[in-house]
Amino acid sequence: MHQFFEEDLGKQHIFLLHGLGGSGKTQTELKFIQESSSRFSDIFLIDTSTVETIDTGLKNIASTKNVGSTADDALQWLSSQPSEWLLLFDNADDPKINLHKFLPQCNYGNILITSWNPGLQVYTGSDFLVSDMEEPDAVQLLLKSAAKDFTSRNQVIAAEIVKALWYLPLAIIQAGAFISKSGALGTYLDLFKKNKAWLLREQPTQSHADYGWTVNTTGQISFDQLSQPAKTLLQL
Repeated sequence: MHQFFEEDLGKQHIFLLHGLGGSGKTQTELKFIQESSSRFSDIFLIDTSTVETIDTGLKNIASTKNVGSTADDALQWLSSQPSEWLLLFDNADDPKINLHKFLPQCNYGNILITSWNPGLQVYTGSDFLVSDMEEPDAVQLLLKSAAKDFTSRNQVIAAEIVKALWYLPLAIIQAGAFISKSGALGTYLDLFKKNKAWLLREQPTQSHADYGWTVNTTGQISFDQLSQPAKTLLQL
């Protein structure tokens, strides 16, 4: 992460730290800030939990810099500052939020996003997955991605699914996207055994046409970029 932000100074850098709650994203973020704060002209933290908290955070930037009172004022000011400022979008976990509209539209500055959702890679130049995934975390990710309640029955079914997916975050997110649309939590495992490659082409989306992940678009991760377990899974 240090190397990413230090390369090509004068150009905009956007980096994603993704992982489940409790995985250490915040600690990694704070350590980075502590070690690198001297190289940034300003550091701004935005609570990205909701549209309202994002709006409040941007308004605070505008007020602090005496450039207005609205979120747009803050974004316009950031976009006019060709300096090494750092904007932190923390807890960008809601897939319904169109994060793109809150990113300064310029060719400079630095942006760090933390989220459980690896789908936010569509906005970034680089990313890092914080920690490996254990079964309870994998079950949580699947049910959250699938918009299913955390009932005992659903957790049992989800545990069987994530085991079949080798606990791979990308595969789990894709399975959740399919289940969310089809409602097929209980029957997904049987469908998966019959149609592995087809089901794993399903992609999560951000609520924005320009940045939605769809099959056979630039959001599709190439086969060569996958780990060997993921390649094996898709070939079965």
